[in-house]
Parts: sequence; structure tokens; C-alpha cells
Amino acid sequence: MATTTKRPAAKATTKPASKPASKLPSMPKMPTMPSVDLSNFDAAKLADLDDKVVSVARDAAYITIGFGVLAAQKAQVKRRELGKQMTEKMHSVKFEVPTPNVDDVKHTVETQFSKLEARLDALEATLDKAVESFEQRLPDQASTLVGQAHDMAKAARKQVRGLVRSAV
Repeated sequence: MATTTKRPAAKATTKPASKPASKLPSMPKMPTMPSVDLSNFDAAKLADLDDKVVSVARDAAYITIGFGVLAAQKAQVKRRELGKQMTEKMHSVKFEVPTPNVDDVKHTVETQFSKLEARLDALEATLDKAVESFEQRLPDQASTLVGQAHDMAKAARKQVRGLVRSAV
């Protein structure tokens, strides 16, 4: 005969608690849509309704345009009133604008013109150097033509500057 031995019952082991699973937000429940029964729908009644809807829409448009016109007229009246008030205030206030002395103006113009002449002289000197270096790289015949053209341009610039000086 076989003897059976009882084994001791195994102890239940508990696992250490790990991080709790993050809860997902529950989805909102969608409302149930009402059912619509169109079995008794009469399309012939829509013809009269169509004209009524168009009439109401037209009336609403006319009313909106009317309010817009009234608002524009009101704004125009307000603008005219403000214009009158400003004109009255302008006439009541006397402005005394100091007139500049002619000698002061002449001195300022001459000073500014002198500064301009100094800048033009520096520009002409730079231009002359550039043309001379260009002439040296050209063949003799072309160099002569460029030199003559440059001399004529210098003479013309001097004449123009002399006329401007005499005018000032």
C-alpha cells in the first residue's frame, strides 16, 4: 500500500507593490441623438416657407443697412460739431510764431553749404585717384581718352560749383 504524505501548504507570497498604474481619463459619454421621423414630411409646404424665409432675411438686411446709415449720419454730425468747436478754439487762441532772423538763416545755410563742399572735395579726391589708377591699367590710346573725359568732367564740376556758390 502506498502511503501518501501530506505536504505542508505553501505560504502565499505577496509581491511588493509597484507603482500604481496611471488612470486614464474616462471618455465623456456622447449624448444619444434623438430620432427624427420624416415619414409624414410634406415638401409642398416648403414652397410657402421659402418665400417667408426670403422675406424675413430681406427685411433683416434692410433693417441692418438702415441702422448702419443712421450710425454713419450720427458720426458725421458729431464730426461737424467737433470741427466747429476746434475752429472756434483756433480763432480764440493767438499764436505768436517767432520769425527767424534772416541773418541767422543765411549763416545756417552758408555753414551747411561749407560742410557739403568739404564732403564733395573729399569725394572728388577719391574719384580722381580711382580714375588715375584705372587709366594706368588701360592701353595708351584708351588711357588718353579716359583722361580727357575726366578732365572735362572736372571742369564742368567746377563751373557748376561756381554757379551754385554765386547763387548762395
